[in-house]
Amino acid sequence: MNISAAASFQIPYPQTVKANTEKAQPEKVDIPGMDDRLRLTIEKLRAPRSEARNLSSEKLNEVEAFLNALEPYNEFTDLPPLIKSFRYSMIRHHEFQANLMLKKMEGVYSDFKKDLQSKWPGLANNVMGFTVAEDGQLKVTSPPDTLTARDEEILNTLLNEAKDLQPLTLKHAKTVIELVQLDKPQFEGKVKLDLSNFHKMIDYGLLLSKGALDLRSSDSWLDQLHKNAEKDPIEKMPGLHIEA
Repeated sequence: MNISAAASFQIPYPQTVKANTEKAQPEKVDIPGMDDRLRLTIEKLRAPRSEARNLSSEKLNEVEAFLNALEPYNEFTDLPPLIKSFRYSMIRHHEFQANLMLKKMEGVYSDFKKDLQSKWPGLANNVMGFTVAEDGQLKVTSPPDTLTARDEEILNTLLNEAKDLQPLTLKHAKTVIELVQLDKPQFEGKVKLDLSNFHKMIDYGLLLSKGALDLRSSDSWLDQLHKNAEKDPIEKMPGLHIEA
């Protein structure tokens, strides 16, 4: 065999080796109702705890809805306990973060009241609190006929201009809403909470003035949610029972 013939003979060899050594890709099983987004969520649920999984309550709900529509689901029997465990971890984390926010809010609100007393003593002597309105801005609260429309306008402006108070309070409100969504055994079908009705349910002025940072305290956000849901049939569904 001459050199040209040998070269010609050897050309296909590397291609043959490549074809034989390539790892066969696992074939995706087509499961009704499962898209790439859901598949990724399930992969994250099954990932080691050491890995960042970035899962929200909405994503967990999607997996649960998928499982409920897929009876029996032998290859997914590991998921319900994983979802339950992950929810529990998220709830504990959210509660911890919410408590840290309240502690910071306590100091910020104290500074606000001191500043108000110094610059607006006439307003500072009124009984009032504050909550989060639907647009995310802070809104003054007070007993009926306590404040004039002008008083409310001034106080709303001052509350939202107070350093750190509005973003911190809104962040806490969103964390509370997420907690209610996460804790399905306690809240699902029993109480509705989002930014559209938050101002009816939780008064931060009351909470902070009473020092009710602990969830077991009277006038904590959890206690207020319980009481106000009981009072307002629009926000309450039968069987509300909130445990601290």
